[in-house]
Amino acid sequence: MSYEFLIEMGWKSALIAGAALGLAALLRSRSAADRGAVLKVAVALLLALPLIALFGPALEIAAGTAPATPVLSAADAMATVPVDLATDAPAAASSWDDPSLLFFLLYAGGVAMVVGRLLAGLLTLRRWTRAAREVECPAWRDALARSGGDALGIRLLVSDDARSPLSWGFRRPVVLLDRDTLRAPEEAEAILAHEVAHVARRDWPALILSRTAVALFWFNPLVWRLDREVAQQAEEAADSEAAAKVAPARYAQTLLDWARLGEGPALPANAIAGERGLSRRVKAILDGRVARPSGSGWAVAAALGCVASAAPVATLEFVADAREAPIAPTAPATAPAAPSPVAARRVPSAVLRVPGAPSAPHAAPTAPMTLALAQAGGAPPAPPTAVALPEPAAAPEPMVDGDEIAAGVEAAVAEVGRTIEAATSHAAAAAQHAAEAARAGMARGAEGMMRGADGMERGAARMQAEAAGCAAMPATASRKFARRRRAAGI
Repeated sequence: MSYEFLIEMGWKSALIAGAALGLAALLRSRSAADRGAVLKVAVALLLALPLIALFGPALEIAAGTAPATPVLSAADAMATVPVDLATDAPAAASSWDDPSLLFFLLYAGGVAMVVGRLLAGLLTLRRWTRAAREVECPAWRDALARSGGDALGIRLLVSDDARSPLSWGFRRPVVLLDRDTLRAPEEAEAILAHEVAHVARRDWPALILSRTAVALFWFNPLVWRLDREVAQQAEEAADSEAAAKVAPARYAQTLLDWARLGEGPALPANAIAGERGLSRRVKAILDGRVARPSGSGWAVAAALGCVASAAPVATLEFVADAREAPIAPTAPATAPAAPSPVAARRVPSAVLRVPGAPSAPHAAPTAPMTLALAQAGGAPPAPPTAVALPEPAAAPEPMVDGDEIAAGVEAAVAEVGRTIEAATSHAAAAAQHAAEAARAGMARGAEGMMRGADGMERGAARMQAEAAGCAAMPATASRKFARRRRAAGI
């Protein structure tokens, strides 16, 4: 599915939905059933729109001149081809370069959201119905029989989850009552008249088809508006039939009482307590507008007009007017090869005339011409003298001196040799300087080591002398002590 097809479906669905809403507005003086019939026809056309556009005959309309195809040179054509830099080969076209995939994913996401909400509502209704119980109250059963519900095979159930009376189903329609409604049997006549009218008019299948059209054209706000109007006209039409069986004032009060309870979650069902358009419904009941006649010729004409305007729109297809489109020349398949230098130096292919050579003889007069000239008494004219045209001057060829090239090459080689020699001499001088510096450093280190050794020897001698002096000190002290004792007479 391309984005061009989605755009086509967008404007076509907008035209169909807009035309139906306009026709319904023109029928505002008629009954809600007539307006609802026109809107239901528009829903059916919207559902058939994709099939008609894909498989139906196309109504082609010229939409102007087709744009001329630009002529590209071979170099430009090669430049527009994407190239893979790693392999120097034309790059493969990526699927993300085409916006059709993005448009399809966006469209599929919207459809999934709308369909998911619809399926969730249907599953909720199915769960409530399975858990519901049959209504055994005689007042409710008698009201169902008087409203014609038994003849339609309607099941009257009470559910603990429902918040207000509602109806749904096609083959086996169901009317679900909540507990509060079941405790008010005086309201059974009005409520069941409204819900049975929905079942008799087949409003629930029309509601499901309308929600399906919303899922297909969720991007079109006019289709959403059409869906709301289908539901609104279905409620007003059911009010009209219920008000014919119940007093209008009592029925309007019933609507107000059950609208206070709220309709709960948005479910795909027909509910009497719907808050959408409630004030308009009550006002229409009290003013007596719900009793307007239905099935008039104006309604049939409006439905046929909706079909007549929507059918050409569904098959409409704009095409370019090929008769006025200029024919664009095709570009060459391959680029012409560039001339080689050898071919560029060739002598131009001109006829060289050698001086003194005879010119090419001109053709002699034909036999009829010679006979005509002889009868006239004249001689055939001499052939015209060939006029030598000046030869085109040959373009001077650039002269290239081989000696100059050789001299330049020798000078370049000599310069390179001198550069290498200078670099080598600098490197040798640097190496010699480094060696001399290393030898001088080593000599200074050896001299320092010698001086350190001499200092260590002198220190050792001093230490030995001090040790000898310390050893002689006890003997000298003992001799001095002995002399003092003898002097004292001890």
